[in-house]
Amino acid sequence: MKQITAFCLVAATVATSAFAAEPENKSETALAEARKAIDKGNAQWIDAWDRADASLIASLFAEDGILLRRNGKFFKGPKEIFERQKEVMEAAGKGVKATVTTVDLWLDGEIAYETGTYSYKYQEKGKPVTEEGRYVTIWKRQSDGSWKIITDMGVPKS
Repeated sequence: MKQITAFCLVAATVATSAFAAEPENKSETALAEARKAIDKGNAQWIDAWDRADASLIASLFAEDGILLRRNGKFFKGPKEIFERQKEVMEAAGKGVKATVTTVDLWLDGEIAYETGTYSYKYQEKGKPVTEEGRYVTIWKRQSDGSWKIITDMGVPKS
């Protein structure tokens, strides 16, 4: 009887450990997959600024995605975001050197919350300009498995 009780106790412990480890492994795998997609999106963001490609920036946003500006104005959806980016990129020209560095990334189901730092270096009226700050970007996995931005907000350093 003692052997059966001991066996059941060991079996329960092993089963509990196995089930407890499974969600964490799934979470780690899901976070790694999201991170890879978001890193790719951030690389496209950087490339778009260098080439002044407003359509590439707009393509990173979901249909209901929102780009928030520091003055409280916002642009919703790829069409509005494209128009805003086109105007900004025409003023800045090609060769804007953007840097995007993810500091933290959290995953909650199909939503990823990213925080980080950014830097834009460009010429304005022949003088070098550097804008730096922090950002919050919320990504959502789409029905096709891709990740798109649903909210993006930069906060420049004061």
